[in-house]
Amino acid sequence: MLHLKKWAIRVFPAVLALVLVITGVMMIPERNAAADEEELEIVDSYPYTTVTKDSVNLRASRSIRSALLKKIPKDKEITVYGVKGDWAEVKYGKYSGFVKTEFIVLKKVQKIKATPTPTPVPTLSPEENAGGYIILSLGSNGSEVRALQEALIELGYLKGTADGKFGEATERAVIAFQQKNKYPDTGLMDANIQAFLYSGSPKNAQGVATKIKTLSPVEGAIMRLGNRGEAVEKIQARLKELGFYTGNMTGQYDTATRAAVTAFQKKNGLKADGVAGTETQKAIYATDALRVDSTPTPAPTPTPKPTAVPTPAPTYKIPGTTVKSGSEGADARTVQRRLKELGYYTGKTDGIFGKGSVDALKRFQTANGLLPDGKAGKTTYAILFSSKAKTAAEAEPTAEPEVIATPVPTPEATAAISITWNTLRPGDSGQQVSQLQEALVQLGYLSGKTDGKYGAKTEEAVKAFQKANGLKVDGLAGIATQKLLFGGNAKAASGKSASATATPKVAEAKATATPKPGTASSGSLRQGDSGEEVRELQRKLIQLGYLSGNADGIFGRKTTAAVIAFQKANDLKADGIAGSQTQGKLNGSSGSNTSAASSAAASNPTGTVAGKPSASKVIYANWYTTVKAVCRSYPYATVYDYQTGISWQIHIFSLGAHADYEPLTANDTAKMLRVFGGNTWNPRPVWVIFANGSVYMGSTHSNPHGTSHITDNNFNGHSCLHFPRTQEQVTAIGTYATSHQDTIDKGWAVTQRMK
Repeated sequence: MLHLKKWAIRVFPAVLALVLVITGVMMIPERNAAADEEELEIVDSYPYTTVTKDSVNLRASRSIRSALLKKIPKDKEITVYGVKGDWAEVKYGKYSGFVKTEFIVLKKVQKIKATPTPTPVPTLSPEENAGGYIILSLGSNGSEVRALQEALIELGYLKGTADGKFGEATERAVIAFQQKNKYPDTGLMDANIQAFLYSGSPKNAQGVATKIKTLSPVEGAIMRLGNRGEAVEKIQARLKELGFYTGNMTGQYDTATRAAVTAFQKKNGLKADGVAGTETQKAIYATDALRVDSTPTPAPTPTPKPTAVPTPAPTYKIPGTTVKSGSEGADARTVQRRLKELGYYTGKTDGIFGKGSVDALKRFQTANGLLPDGKAGKTTYAILFSSKAKTAAEAEPTAEPEVIATPVPTPEATAAISITWNTLRPGDSGQQVSQLQEALVQLGYLSGKTDGKYGAKTEEAVKAFQKANGLKVDGLAGIATQKLLFGGNAKAASGKSASATATPKVAEAKATATPKPGTASSGSLRQGDSGEEVRELQRKLIQLGYLSGNADGIFGRKTTAAVIAFQKANDLKADGIAGSQTQGKLNGSSGSNTSAASSAAASNPTGTVAGKPSASKVIYANWYTTVKAVCRSYPYATVYDYQTGISWQIHIFSLGAHADYEPLTANDTAKMLRVFGGNTWNPRPVWVIFANGSVYMGSTHSNPHGTSHITDNNFNGHSCLHFPRTQEQVTAIGTYATSHQDTIDKGWAVTQRMK
């Protein structure tokens, strides 16, 4: 009996507990999942470092049946790359695999908001904004080259006078400047280097950092005491016309010029500081600028018509910045909305000011008596956002350049490219003039090589063509002249119809027939030659890796060096002259691109990188604090699409809230379009490889828009590269910048898992 009591005392509590559980009276305590989560350490991303809570098996896959790779002891440090279900992907020493999460100390991955003050989006002056410059290289000419030469003379890199012609002496001076200032010594002055030259503190020939006095050639450059340049001479002439300046047009912004500017500012109600800033320059060149002897008279108050009902002014917030091609953000969207409201714009109000937006703005400006420059500034805003703005329906029809969409095949993609018929006249130069000359040569009105310069011979040829075809004989290649010239029904010089005459080529580097092995183009080519034959030679040298950059059709020092390298690699006489043997070897299939080409590629400023880059080398860095400076130092880069393994070469020419770039060749464009499947604004994550070997996380799109400099890459405009920025920075720029940031972050997460 005693034993029975003892047994009951031991067993009864357990039985009672079981009964209470069954009846719901007593609940077994559970782990508080929320409390556990609150206890977890928070990190901002994978991978993170942690330790094991107990001895754990490292498996080859997420299964206890998979191969055992290693037994990890307790309290050992591991790196976690991701968590899926109850398995974590980890690395322990040299071993990588999967472990059960219950045996390790987990951390909560949560994006941490940045606490430091964000780097503000900078506001750039005209001199600092690289978007205002054109690329200058051997063969360039004009006021931009003259300003460059004056700056190089001031810094001690160039001797003599500035003649506005970019010759070999100027190229040598540019290379010396680039070497001294730690730029790739390409001999090419892109927009970023020019912005640094005029607005930064470049080192002179003695290595001393200095601010130059030579004025930047970009429109609106601020003029101060000590500046010099063509723009100063121009403003002196205008001030003299208005009676404020009595001296000579010296091009020197001296005390007399400053005094004249100050007097003008006082007369015209501006801040009288003697500095010719943007607003002062606009006022000086305005048609209603007050002369020194003018007496301001109040404008008469208009008497409203009895039946007129005034249109209420729109309630838009007037943009605070100039909106132009390539602008993005709230101001661009506001201009689009107003243009759409007035009937000039039919596209999306997406805040991306592309070609359609620019064309709509130009139509509005023309209809409202404004300068149709496609830029929306204060003068345009004064009409655009007022009740006086004419709608598209009210505007009188105006003659506009005719645009014809012509499909042009590329090596790997086909796209419709627009040709705009612009009036060409004596003094013009460039690709359109070359096309005009080629058509005139085909019809027998012009003889000799096409040089892309609209001189006296070209003018006479145009007149002869116009006379033979019943057009107005003025020597100007206007819309009617070009339509007939390229239309296929023009009369040749013999009087017969030339039906074989083709529409002008949109891009010089589209697919062309390769000469048969052993054949050569007409005659030997050597330094100093120029034209299409030289361009074809350069394309082949670029393709084989002996020449970098783009084919400009000018046989200069770099082309000579490339020919010599090719000749040496192929056991030819290394004289730098592309004769019949050299051209035959080059155009054939046996041209070697191994030995000498490999060494040439090693010094290639485009930064071509062979093979797949390592994900472990990719850097996630802020655009403003880090990457922008890298782009400035290494403007030639490679964009690598890690999803397809396809890469393309680019040249970065402008730095602002992001980087503007162009594909170097038509082949690079074709590869980019193959990745994107065509032209699109949709962002895509990429790795960007620079010439110094650094690799940065970024994103880009494939839609050409705005400014372009390379004419033979089948890409009518430029694209954009975005790099990481803070949330505050992208919010300040606009929704499109936010979409790129999201793309970059997603791409970075994928990149992390690839390491």
